[in-house]
Amino acid sequence: MPEGYKTTEVGVIPEDWDVQALSEMCVKIQDGTYFSPSLGGNDYLYITSKNIGRGALNIFNAERIDAIQHRAIYSRCDVRKGDLLLTKDGVNTGNAALNHLDEEFSLLFSIAFLRFDTKKYEPSYFLQQILSSDGQNRIKELMSGNAITRLTLEKIRRIQFSVPVIEEQRAIAQTLSDVDGLIAALDKLIAKKRNIKTATMQELLTGKKRLPGFGEGKGYKNTEVGVIPEDWEVKHLKNALKTTPQYGINAPAVPYRDNLPVYIRITDISESGYFTPEKLVSVNQENSDQYYLEEGDLVFARTGSVGKSYLYNPDDGELVFAVFLIRIRPDENILLPHYLAQYVKTKIYWNWVKLMSMRTVQPGINGNEYGQLLVPLPAIEEQRAIATILSDMDAEIAALEKRRAKIKAIKQGMMQELLTGKIRLIVPNHP
Repeated sequence: MPEGYKTTEVGVIPEDWDVQALSEMCVKIQDGTYFSPSLGGNDYLYITSKNIGRGALNIFNAERIDAIQHRAIYSRCDVRKGDLLLTKDGVNTGNAALNHLDEEFSLLFSIAFLRFDTKKYEPSYFLQQILSSDGQNRIKELMSGNAITRLTLEKIRRIQFSVPVIEEQRAIAQTLSDVDGLIAALDKLIAKKRNIKTATMQELLTGKKRLPGFGEGKGYKNTEVGVIPEDWEVKHLKNALKTTPQYGINAPAVPYRDNLPVYIRITDISESGYFTPEKLVSVNQENSDQYYLEEGDLVFARTGSVGKSYLYNPDDGELVFAVFLIRIRPDENILLPHYLAQYVKTKIYWNWVKLMSMRTVQPGINGNEYGQLLVPLPAIEEQRAIATILSDMDAEIAALEKRRAKIKAIKQGMMQELLTGKIRLIVPNHP
């Protein structure tokens, strides 16, 4: 035991810290309404668990109700600015945020609000405690063994946290909040870059905007995919491939081993089209060498997350693709892989995916159907120029996302040290 520390119900903490349950620190712990109001009014916000993120109250997609219904709800659950909101039901259980709104709003029963005695307790400190890995684990422990995965108010009241004096609570909360601000700024920048990239894709990949050196003096024409430049053509994907689409190997994943190939499945591909496995796995089958991806190959999901795609990156190592993926190998004299990889991120492509996958009871697109995809094709040099610009934009976004992930990891480490008192902050006027 380090000098100046003690063992408690929540672990090792400084001797001058206490351990208290939320019931001891809050003047009110209440949840929202159990009846479903009629949505569509214009008077008051109606907040549900979908509006509570990890540290953020998001009202952009919030519903509204009329004043009469709001009053009926608010008379029981009078949420105020500064209250801590905690989801206690549904897939978002354990998410929490501070109420920063000046206006009144109504709550659904899936959310509890906690009102702290702010003379002794700083709500933003306990927000960080709840969002920490230790706090989330305590919530999971309270829910374990339940047939219905929800928190009750009684269980919330019993949750315990380590508690320094309020000056130190505020110092810790401010330090972690500063990091949250940096993460939020990166989120905003990434969203802006993505929007710019989406708009650029829509213009370049439909020919609405031509790059310098291409299309001088050329007009436009109507085609099956809409209006495109008159010097472009439209081809079915099957007519721009070296080989017919190929299904992956039908084999189970096994724990990763150095002497076995790495396996890529639908779940290992991010929505942005990157190989991002939660954990590497392998495949152990004699004929797996027939299913190695090669440079220029793309794979498409044929079921599940239908339409999701991945352009093979040799930096990801040697990959064997699974049975629910379809390999597409473009003929680079007609269609550049990087150009196709960008085209299948457009709204036009995803509208086609939605239409195709609705044709059957079980949503899915097979190899023959992927071959029917119509692709607008400029000359190879223009494809290369378009793909280069869009790939550079992707690289910029990926670098920002990597930076954000690194800062999030740093914050997790800071939370572990600061919220347990392993690292103490200098607090003015406090020994």
